[in-house]
Amino acid sequence: MNTIKYILMIVFLIPQVAEAIDRVYVGNMGDRKVEFYISAISENDFDIIYLDYKTKTISYLGLARKGDDGYHFRYNINDNLDTKDEMFIKDFDFGENQINSKNNYLVGSSQTFGDFKLEKKFEYNLSWPLIDNSDKKKLNEAKQLIKNTEFKNVEFLQRSSTKDFYFKVLSSKEKEDYIKIIGINIYSKKNGELLQSIKSLKGYPFQSFNVLQIGDFDFDGNENDFFLQNAESHADNVQQIYYIYDESQNKYIEANLEGYSIQFDPEKKTATSTKTCGDVFVDPMFIKLYKQYLFNKNKKKYDYQDQYCISYENSEEKSIDKKCTKKERLDCEKAVVEVGDEP
Repeated sequence: MNTIKYILMIVFLIPQVAEAIDRVYVGNMGDRKVEFYISAISENDFDIIYLDYKTKTISYLGLARKGDDGYHFRYNINDNLDTKDEMFIKDFDFGENQINSKNNYLVGSSQTFGDFKLEKKFEYNLSWPLIDNSDKKKLNEAKQLIKNTEFKNVEFLQRSSTKDFYFKVLSSKEKEDYIKIIGINIYSKKNGELLQSIKSLKGYPFQSFNVLQIGDFDFDGNENDFFLQNAESHADNVQQIYYIYDESQNKYIEANLEGYSIQFDPEKKTATSTKTCGDVFVDPMFIKLYKQYLFNKNKKKYDYQDQYCISYENSEEKSIDKKCTKKERLDCEKAVVEVGDEP
């Protein structure tokens, strides 16, 4: 059982700590102005999304094949799923744990748009052993980069978008700290103009392209709402905050729905947050605290309804669940929990 727990902890915790090499490039491919966003875990594992200003299309480049002359991308899938392309990136310098990589331009070619040369606008080149810290030199270099680097209000494009809007998270970093999301800029796909800025977000770590996810959370049949989460994981205790698009105001409003691993019931128009206290795989007993919310169509927000708490006991014969005691519920309310981990 301890081996299983260790493996699960690795799977669930990597997204929280795995800051990567992040870059932003701008320029033209053919007659198209583009923004390129790169996120790399290692020299052999990196992805790109880019924004085409002419069509307001977001395209994803993945499954790169490394050759002697550079990186070849065979898949280019945009959010309309109507374009596939082949792209080549020449002599990409990862500059692991360096303040500045040696090349100020991203040079390559596209089968569709031809040759391009894009200018680098931002870089943070963090690269360190995620699990095995035996590479002491690389580990120390990564620690120094974290210690000495700071920046504010850097926009980073998100892969998810609606039919009307695309999103860029605003990220900032203090010295000796990790990158955090402090806001969201929302842009119109019709004209590329900034529609709205959401500020003062707290507690949500930066996860490159996938911090923000799209869905229908006001049950109107349109997937034009979104949420942020603090981990790319389906584990317990993933913290989430939701925003609803209000067409009458042409803006996004905070939905009064922030909690853990939230699940929705479209028929009842409800949402349930589940906070888990204890390790469900190892501990003989753990607690789940459920909070229920009902969507208010007129206010475009959720109203808190009720909560209930269940205590689960694991035994060799069977699992037993019962209502929590008052002390168990209060202790779970106060507990600080991590994604897929013990409180």
